[in-house]
Amino acid sequence: MPISYDNVYAMSTKTEQHERQEGIQVYELGFHFVPTLSEDEVVVQFSHLKSLIEKKGGTFISEETPLMTKLAYEISKTVKATKKRYTSAFFGWVKFSVNPEEIAPIEKEVKAFESILRYIIITTVRENTLVGSREAVSAATLAASKKGGSKEAGSETAEETPVASIEETPIAE
Repeated sequence: MPISYDNVYAMSTKTEQHERQEGIQVYELGFHFVPTLSEDEVVVQFSHLKSLIEKKGGTFISEETPLMTKLAYEISKTVKATKKRYTSAFFGWVKFSVNPEEIAPIEKEVKAFESILRYIIITTVRENTLVGSREAVSAATLAASKKGGSKEAGSETAEETPVASIEETPIAE
């Protein structure tokens, strides 16, 4: 059976129906690790974080290994009576499914994780939300074909509009 969007959509819908019957919910955990960790320590801490989710019956859907990133604003964290300020951190996330009764114990353990600077746990859906809905993809494809030719959706460039220089612009008095 060839893999098509319809086949993948049908499989994911069946999986979600099964999860609802079983009382399973999909969550995403986004987090910042402190920047004082080495690259090797980040990998170990990420594995430890995933193992605590797995111990609570979590099943992984997708993830992104933490990468160093500059923070939009300074974040402070107090550890052992010492307040430290950070302007960068390792950002990563993991999407998983688990029984909703297990999310509170998972959050309690994540909160106690010393290497986590900040985290958020949200309820989400199984599908990859970056791709967009089926209707949005179809509409983009149709719009691209109407504009003529083989341009892909989103590959159009804005037309350049000449800007008058200061010398050419008359000043109204």
